[in-house]
Amino acid sequence: MAANGAKSNTMPHVNRINRRALLRYAFAAATTASAWPLYARSQPAMMRAWEMGDATAAAQTGYSIRLVQRPVPEPGPGQVLMKVHATGLNARDLSLMSGVRIYGSQDIPTRIPLDDNAGQVVAVGPDVGRVKLGDQVVCTHFPLWVEGDWDDATMSIMDFGVNTDGFLAEYAVVPAQGLVRIPDSISSIDAATFPNAGLTAWHAVVVDGEVQAGETVLTLGSGGVSVFGMQWAKMRGARVIITSSSDDKLARLRELGADDTINYRTHPDWHEKVLEKTAGRGVDAVLNTVGIGEMERCLKSCASNGRVMLIGANPVARGAAADSESKPVGMQDFPRDMIMKGLTIKGVIVGSRCMLQDLVQAAADHDIRPVIDRVYPFEQALDAVRYMASGQKIGKVAIEVSG
Repeated sequence: MAANGAKSNTMPHVNRINRRALLRYAFAAATTASAWPLYARSQPAMMRAWEMGDATAAAQTGYSIRLVQRPVPEPGPGQVLMKVHATGLNARDLSLMSGVRIYGSQDIPTRIPLDDNAGQVVAVGPDVGRVKLGDQVVCTHFPLWVEGDWDDATMSIMDFGVNTDGFLAEYAVVPAQGLVRIPDSISSIDAATFPNAGLTAWHAVVVDGEVQAGETVLTLGSGGVSVFGMQWAKMRGARVIITSSSDDKLARLRELGADDTINYRTHPDWHEKVLEKTAGRGVDAVLNTVGIGEMERCLKSCASNGRVMLIGANPVARGAAADSESKPVGMQDFPRDMIMKGLTIKGVIVGSRCMLQDLVQAAADHDIRPVIDRVYPFEQALDAVRYMASGQKIGKVAIEVSG
């Protein structure tokens, strides 16, 4: 109290200053590197994960993945820790898990496979601003490819399941720049099918193929990319012809939206059936998911100014060339159709984060659900691999990692 009985303002003023100083100190402490990563809640020290194992053993016994315990990784600058809710299988995964080391990958027995993914951000490292704790997210196959044209030299240095651990594990550290938020209307199981097959087909149909309403699209086989290609083409207002070696699968594909179907085993020269179904004109775009052996038939199926999207070198269900005694053709067989019809062949590799954002928005806006043949629990991942390899599926095989 002051001498005249008035209350002093000195202490309250000092307290306000001290409170402000403490707040500034607390904020500074929270944003220093020593305070990172920030966790949504306490995470376990260990996690379950599947590893690919030795390539030689896998080549001898087939799909020798093994379930192990590993420390939960910690995110660094620009990274997040994702609790993996779901993952899935693609054609290249079968090659990797059977001992084939593709795309320059090395034999690292402890590599965690699979690039399909969806999950929740449970920890963030420094310098992360695009996503926050608790976000439901999906990460692109090549997380360094944000936008623009593909550049193999700089963008393929992070390839999940090949040179970087993938998502067949309960937790995964990923670059935040590769993440896209999942809207509430899309489940984690559905979203986990987008990063590889869904995005590759989007790139082929929407971005490079530029498919328009009224055009006709041919897509080969009943695998994930082919079925997604059918869905995106139908979304764009195109007519779709799809092939398979199974009449039962073809009936199911017609139920899913295919306008016309062709059994390539019954009709080995299936391109002639394509021309028949298009009154001799041919198709405007082809999704060739079965490789170079079927390229000549793809070209013969095209209308003038048609586009052939060449996708993947490791298909699960191969085309007629692999089922018969026919040999893959060489480029010397191509020029006449290419020149006389003015055709384009374009190689397609997955897609960028910006493409994935557009895909997720389109799926939500048009209520497009991926075709998922079966969903396996995490513990039965090897059974999922074997079913995938059997060639019985239509669309995708998914694995539920956690709820």
